[in-house]
Amino acid sequence: MSKISNQVLKIIKDNEIKPKPRWYFLTKNYLIWLFFGISIILGSIAFSMILFITRQLDWDIYRYLGESWLKTFFISLPYLWLIFLLIFLGVAYYNFIHTRKGYRWKIFSILCISLITSIILGSLFYTGGFSENLENIFQKKLPYYPQLIYTWEKQWMQPERGLLTGTIKEVDLSQQNKFILLDLNNNLWEIEATNALWKGKLTPYPGLKLKIIGKMKDTNIFEAQEIRPWSGEGARRGAQKEHP
Repeated sequence: MSKISNQVLKIIKDNEIKPKPRWYFLTKNYLIWLFFGISIILGSIAFSMILFITRQLDWDIYRYLGESWLKTFFISLPYLWLIFLLIFLGVAYYNFIHTRKGYRWKIFSILCISLITSIILGSLFYTGGFSENLENIFQKKLPYYPQLIYTWEKQWMQPERGLLTGTIKEVDLSQQNKFILLDLNNNLWEIEATNALWKGKLTPYPGLKLKIIGKMKDTNIFEAQEIRPWSGEGARRGAQKEHP
């Protein structure tokens, strides 16, 4: 027996080192895979939230605001959920390389597999309405969450910049190009729509929910240039907030 082997045996004997049982390594490996799976699921939820938030926005209104599409794009990104997605992908990678054969995989392959899996599962969560329900919960239960996300409501509740949304409360019977609108902040507006372009074959009536592009003429007086119907997830959530 070599001198090195004798030294190793002496260290083991002196320190009373005992080999760890097989179940220890199996349990550790299973836990690592469990944490990897949890990271993928959390990353999928983050992606579903990114998908939900971005799809509820109207990406064509940048030209009405006098901004470039690129600037609008960066303003509208849900950075909170993008950060969460990156964190969960990083955690998934860390757990994967610590599995039994994880060291054999390249970092690019692991990240690609994690991202693709998160995209597929996240799309399913979004399609099933999970992300919409989760967004509603966050909006109601987390005090600072609305300030961290650029939502559909924030996009359209900018009357000083020419964007307004809400529900018609009263229509002037003598001339249907004037009506009273209740916005999402429970403020009443007098809408002048004489020269407005109505999209979606709309006819104004109490209870109709609208998105309006135009300009403020005075306090709570808004001149409409284009009027759109509500549509998409953001509109449904707005309706739920107004009629819980």
